[in-house]
Amino acid sequence: MEITVRKSFIKELKKLPSKIQQSVRTILEELEEATDLENSGVDYKYMEGQKQGQNYYRIRVGSWRMGGEYTPPVNEQTAASVIITILSRGDIYKKFPPK
Repeated sequence: MEITVRKSFIKELKKLPSKIQQSVRTILEELEEATDLENSGVDYKYMEGQKQGQNYYRIRVGSWRMGGEYTPPVNEQTAASVIITILSRGDIYKKFPPK
């Protein structure tokens, strides 16, 4: 799967403890090796209350949550994911997905 990481995500990630940073790196590697989000083996859930056509999801990393947008594979194109943010468990549900 093709993974794109936003600059804001990297900036937020650098502020977190090294243990969480390492866990995020491992998850990103798992996502890159997977063919799609459903077969990646990561603990993800789609966000509720989305408009039709939106595919926002969160991935659990300890007490932190990574927020991203998923594009499923169509025909012969590979799946893609844009990692947008990483927030605490309480904040991810208040501030993500973007309005």
